[in-house]
Amino acid sequence: MTARKAFLSGAVKLGAGQIVTQLCSFVRSVVLARLISPENFGIAATFAMTYALMEMVSNVSAQTLLVQAPDGDDPSFQGTGHLVIACRGMLSATVLFVLASPLSLLFGVPQARWAFYWIAAIPLLRGFAHLDLSRFQRNMRFGPQIAVDSISGLLVTVLAWPLAAWLRNYAAMLWLLLLQAAFYAIGSHVVAERRYVWTRRRDYVVRFLVFGWPLLINGLLMYGILQGDRFVIGVSGRVFPQSTFTLTDLGIYSVAFAVTMAPSTLFTNIANSLFLPVLARAQAAPEQFVRRYMACAQILAFAAAVIAIPFIVAGHWIVPLVYGPKYSAAGVFIGWLGAMWGTRVFRTAPTQAALALGDSRNSMIANMARTTALIGVLIAAATGSGLIWIAICGFLGEVLATAVCIWRLWARHHVAPGLSLAPFAVSGMGMAVALVAQLGTFSRISTLVIGVVLLATCAGTMVLCFPDLRHNLRGLLRLSSPQVAAQSARL
Repeated sequence: MTARKAFLSGAVKLGAGQIVTQLCSFVRSVVLARLISPENFGIAATFAMTYALMEMVSNVSAQTLLVQAPDGDDPSFQGTGHLVIACRGMLSATVLFVLASPLSLLFGVPQARWAFYWIAAIPLLRGFAHLDLSRFQRNMRFGPQIAVDSISGLLVTVLAWPLAAWLRNYAAMLWLLLLQAAFYAIGSHVVAERRYVWTRRRDYVVRFLVFGWPLLINGLLMYGILQGDRFVIGVSGRVFPQSTFTLTDLGIYSVAFAVTMAPSTLFTNIANSLFLPVLARAQAAPEQFVRRYMACAQILAFAAAVIAIPFIVAGHWIVPLVYGPKYSAAGVFIGWLGAMWGTRVFRTAPTQAALALGDSRNSMIANMARTTALIGVLIAAATGSGLIWIAICGFLGEVLATAVCIWRLWARHHVAPGLSLAPFAVSGMGMAVALVAQLGTFSRISTLVIGVVLLATCAGTMVLCFPDLRHNLRGLLRLSSPQVAAQSARL
């Protein structure tokens, strides 16, 4: 298969796989939200936050290095990766088990202490996954990863309704998380081609740790970004005397967070898997790298508008329509969350460009800037402000992080800021107009028309302002530079 066909085939497969995965996640959240109360949904959200804490702060990104490293196909290198992620899983499980009781008290749910103990099994199960899923991606083979993600997601989604209908409380979320971890680990071994082994090579272990330590710190920062606001909402009632947040508020905010995160996760996961190997293969050919990065930035800028604008103009109708009227309070702030996730989707472009050039610290530094939003979140919680201020803080933090990410890409790798800022400005203007329009009172048909017009305007502006977009896309597909071909052989 030619490089162009491999790229297109990978794009189609990734898109289909991510649609299935995110649709399954979305359906599960809707089923749980409709069958259990907002308070129970809030308790269930604390389980996901607890697991995510250890998942993110212990992630040395062995899977990413396996794709990026020139010798990532070496069986000994992969075996060392197996050992690293297995040790990580065992360590995470131990820490979670020890912290189970204190965490249940911190969230104010001592009756759910037993569930926090069971959460420790999730990283343990995932720690024994087979890394062939990542190794296949070096050659644009995304099928096995897609199959495992999709099938495990489908199986858990099928079980969501009977479990939620039977239990009618937060326990349904716990068992779904455990089952998905088990299905994923088993599936990774089913599709693997190599034998699962542990290899202990000191030099490889050092490489994993050296590559992963900035991303490990980045994981802690990511927890603050993706879970920090909800964590503050969940514990503020026991920390800040003036706080008005309850577990019901946490459930409502989590629903809005989940529905806005789903499409952005779809785009970013595709971009991460698809653009990283393409950009990494051009790291030795600067001109080719710039052309490919331009195409990535322009694609993701438009994707940001596609994600953000519908939530900004119609989010206050989307949430009660999908999750039910008991979550209608989310309509007040969901537009800001949509803008936040749209901005984050665009930030994928400079982040992946830096990672392809071996700079794993770029994302860490940008996320340090992003976590400054937690200062505003803490102030909002301590002063008894509403949930809308939590969402606004998240949006402003994401804008700051994007600016820092672009600045470092220029300062460290001489990638001109204009390559990123020009397409992002188009999306940003569309979001700004949508936020202004949202302040008005429109019928549903009028709102739909406004959203369509804004998206069409963004698309037209992209075409007019970037006449070389088609050429850049062809360059992204062609992968024809001799230097790039040599680099591809080494990869």
